Amino acid sequence: MNAQDYRQLWDLGYSSIKDLEVESGILASGKDELYGCIFGRDSLITALLLLRAYKKTGDIYFLDLTKKILLNLVILQGKEVNIESGEEPGKIIHEFRPDKHEHLTSHPERPWYLYPDQTMKIYDSVDSTPLFLLAAHEYMRTSGTEFLPVIEKLLPHVKSALDWILAFGDSNDDGLIDYRFHEKRTFGGLEVQSWMDSHDSAFHEGGEAIAYPIAPIEVQGYTWSALKLWADYFRASDPSYAEILDERAKRLKEVFDEKFVRRNGNAISIAFAISGDGEQMNSPRSSAGHLLWAAYSKDGDTYESILDKDLVPLLVERLMQDDLFVPAAGIRTLSSASKKYQAQSYHNGAIWPHDTEIVAIGLENFGYENEAARVREALFSAYSHFRTPLEFFGFENDIYTDRLLPSGQRACQTQAWSAAALLSSLSARPVSGEDTRKIISQDAYVVAGGV
Repeated sequence: MNAQDYRQLWDLGYSSIKDLEVESGILASGKDELYGCIFGRDSLITALLLLRAYKKTGDIYFLDLTKKILLNLVILQGKEVNIESGEEPGKIIHEFRPDKHEHLTSHPERPWYLYPDQTMKIYDSVDSTPLFLLAAHEYMRTSGTEFLPVIEKLLPHVKSALDWILAFGDSNDDGLIDYRFHEKRTFGGLEVQSWMDSHDSAFHEGGEAIAYPIAPIEVQGYTWSALKLWADYFRASDPSYAEILDERAKRLKEVFDEKFVRRNGNAISIAFAISGDGEQMNSPRSSAGHLLWAAYSKDGDTYESILDKDLVPLLVERLMQDDLFVPAAGIRTLSSASKKYQAQSYHNGAIWPHDTEIVAIGLENFGYENEAARVREALFSAYSHFRTPLEFFGFENDIYTDRLLPSGQRACQTQAWSAAALLSSLSARPVSGEDTRKIISQDAYVVAGGV
């Protein structure tokens, strides 16, 4: 990639983030698109990717936007138990629509819940809360002492989120963080509550019925890292609470190794989820790569995953196999060897830019620089083709497409976490030996301590 191409892609990502920013944080997609509202998960992954870009570039805008995202999400943090919306004390929201929610709340069969103030607040995501804890800690680690007032404002909400994990995160006491639809819920919502939240993304390869609750792989990684990080934080001020967090993290790692991982000589199989009857859901997915992204680091340099360190090389090898990794496009959400695979299926084969960049960061965290570079080169090919940070795309027979089959629904053309992934990818990539700071526009790039 030459300097001109780099600059064009940087400007595309930067302007897209600017366009999606609103007073209450950042929209998941363009305001006139399907997801033009606040999503907890999307906002937090966007923030984490922007913090990554901030550390490489020093652009204070990324830090300020992360602050806005965090402070607005805590306003919407759960305060009480409401089974109709999924709200629980300390839980971070999934989707907030102050208006333009009629296609959901006026649905003729099973409308979604509308609060008395006529806003739609849905809490159907199991990962938003641990992602909030990761983003809040990374913001604290990255921002410096001048942002202490913001951190102090966030801390009570951090404690509430941790308490949600301890009190509500494991609904069947098997040691894993899971989700399920409350049996007495009458209003609609999302029955699948991980980031791959389409109804057909939770399945057994053999077609067996799924038993709830479901514990997704990436959520265990997010939660374990969050517990470890915040245990470190509270160790000086509240050692008894830190010990509780440490013990919960220890148990989660033990149960994860027991239930998710199957060793077979020099290979491993890692389930993408565990169903409520304890059965593995065993299709290879990109989400296993999130374990390397959401890794614990006490010093911000050396990383440890919920996955045993001896197994990391085997996971890397598995992610780079050609049923998951497409050198011209990125990482598939589902192995092409799966019975459920379709290249354009929303979560059963399509490629999501943010997901691919998450895998690249994870590879980088554990020293797999060459593999990370290959994944990013694939992603740049896709960005260069579409010329927009779109939500997802399919790639088959050397053809890119941004439409789903069979419905024909088109991917959102401007997606926040895709734009943030572009900026994160670019900030990690040298350009033909040139200093990337000279390529990025001076009004968009500020070096910490001076221009």
